[in-house]
Amino acid sequence: MGSKMSDTHYLCYVPVHGWNIILPEQDFKYQRHHEERLRVPDPKNDLVVLAKGSLKEMLLFKNLAGDLTNV
Repeated sequence: MGSKMSDTHYLCYVPVHGWNIILPEQDFKYQRHHEERLRVPDPKNDLVVLAKGSLKEMLLFKNLAGDLTNV
Protein backbone atom coordinates (compact mmCIF):
# COMPACT_ATOMS: atom_id res chain seq x y z
CA MET A 1 0.00 0.00 0.00
CA GLY A 2 2.62 2.60 1.04
CA SER A 3 2.15 6.26 1.82
CA LYS A 4 1.77 9.05 -0.71
CA MET A 5 3.39 12.45 -0.64
CA SER A 6 -0.01 14.05 0.07
CA ASP A 7 -0.90 11.73 2.99
CA THR A 8 -0.61 13.15 6.50
CA HIS A 9 2.81 12.77 8.12
CA TYR A 10 4.27 13.88 11.45
CA LEU A 11 7.70 15.32 12.15
CA CYS A 12 8.57 14.11 15.65
CA TYR A 13 11.44 14.39 18.07
CA VAL A 14 12.41 11.21 19.96
CA PRO A 15 13.93 12.48 23.26
CA VAL A 16 15.46 9.18 24.37
CA HIS A 17 17.57 8.99 21.19
CA GLY A 18 17.75 12.64 20.12
CA TRP A 19 16.37 11.77 16.68
CA ASN A 20 14.02 13.70 14.44
CA ILE A 21 11.81 11.31 12.49
CA ILE A 22 8.97 11.57 10.01
CA LEU A 23 6.13 9.11 10.50
CA PRO A 24 3.10 8.43 8.31
CA GLU A 25 -0.20 8.88 10.15
CA GLN A 26 -0.79 5.14 10.59
CA ASP A 27 2.61 4.62 12.28
CA PHE A 28 2.14 7.73 14.41
CA LYS A 29 -1.24 6.49 15.66
CA TYR A 30 0.27 3.07 16.42
CA GLN A 31 3.08 4.67 18.45
CA ARG A 32 0.63 6.87 20.41
CA HIS A 33 -1.51 3.80 21.16
CA HIS A 34 1.60 1.98 22.40
CA GLU A 35 2.57 4.92 24.64
CA GLU A 36 -0.92 4.96 26.19
CA ARG A 37 -0.84 1.23 26.94
CA LEU A 38 2.46 1.14 28.85
CA ARG A 39 2.08 0.01 32.46
CA VAL A 40 4.54 2.63 33.65
CA PRO A 41 4.45 5.70 31.39
CA ASP A 42 7.85 7.22 30.70
CA PRO A 43 7.61 10.71 29.15
CA LYS A 44 11.24 10.64 27.99
CA ASN A 45 10.23 7.89 25.55
CA ASP A 46 7.15 9.70 24.19
CA LEU A 47 7.30 11.32 20.78
CA VAL A 48 7.21 15.12 20.69
CA VAL A 49 5.22 16.32 17.68
CA LEU A 50 6.95 19.21 15.93
CA ALA A 51 4.81 19.50 12.80
CA LYS A 52 2.02 17.81 10.85
CA GLY A 53 1.41 17.90 7.10
CA SER A 54 2.28 16.22 3.82
CA LEU A 55 5.52 14.27 3.46
CA LYS A 56 6.88 16.99 1.19
CA GLU A 57 6.12 19.66 3.80
CA MET A 58 7.69 17.61 6.59
CA LEU A 59 10.88 17.03 4.57
CA LEU A 60 11.11 20.76 3.81
CA PHE A 61 10.42 21.69 7.42
CA LYS A 62 13.04 19.25 8.70
CA ASN A 63 15.63 20.62 6.27
CA LEU A 64 14.80 24.25 7.10
CA ALA A 65 14.79 23.70 10.84
CA GLY A 66 18.13 21.92 10.83
CA ASP A 67 19.23 20.67 14.23
CA LEU A 68 16.15 20.30 16.42
CA THR A 69 17.86 18.53 19.31
CA ASN A 70 17.33 21.52 21.63
CA VAL A 71 13.53 20.95 21.65
